[in-house]
Amino acid sequence: MSNDQPTPPPVTGIKAKRISVRRRADDTAAHSIAVIADTLRRLLTNDSPHDSLVVSMAHEVGLDIIEGRLKPGDDINSVELAQRFSTSRTPAREALALLEKQGLVEIPPRRRPRVRGADAAEIRNIYELRGAMHALVCELVAERAGDEDLAALRHKFEAMRQAAESGDVHDYFLANMAFHDTATQISGNPLLQRSLDSLGLITFNLRYRTLSQPGRIRQSLEDHSLLMRAFENRNPTLAAALIRSNIQSALKILQDRIV
Repeated sequence: MSNDQPTPPPVTGIKAKRISVRRRADDTAAHSIAVIADTLRRLLTNDSPHDSLVVSMAHEVGLDIIEGRLKPGDDINSVELAQRFSTSRTPAREALALLEKQGLVEIPPRRRPRVRGADAAEIRNIYELRGAMHALVCELVAERAGDEDLAALRHKFEAMRQAAESGDVHDYFLANMAFHDTATQISGNPLLQRSLDSLGLITFNLRYRTLSQPGRIRQSLEDHSLLMRAFENRNPTLAAALIRSNIQSALKILQDRIV
């Protein structure tokens, strides 16, 4: 008697479509995670060589701060951090020094490092710069993007839509990062990328905090839907105005509800 199992019938119809959609969503999520990992690494190291363990530690603590598991004023114990990564305190201190350069951590004399908070004036300055620079990015995208570029942006936008429909702040934040990272690359101006990078990881922390507010993801998705249409219609003036409005709305949320 044969022990061979019968070959299952091929999956077709609605079930096959659902599996395909789920696989695409998984692939998109994996790509978005890779984007934020690469971005954090680039910002933390400034493209300079660093010990991989130090960067990994800074990356993990940075994500804890950005996503709110560590909050402004929270102490960061370098001994506990070293134990978490099974290493000595030296790499832990170096990792925290990297985060201090990016404005996420402050290290007072003779006191424990702690999560740094930004005051109202600093946040306003950051968002004024972000608004101006992203407006230029979006103008350039509307003027320069080819059909393949627009298809890539549309793919990133659909990932944002999927995350918004699931109500997942983490996935939406990653998809939003991937969208704007792609737009900045399409703009074809590396100085813009470096200028945006110069605002530091604190920008990501603030963006995550605004997206966590009730109703913000829905509004953000609507704004980006209009932005995507402006790109496809080759309308740089509208694209710039839309992203400025989006960033100003985020600033107002920070000023009214958080700061």
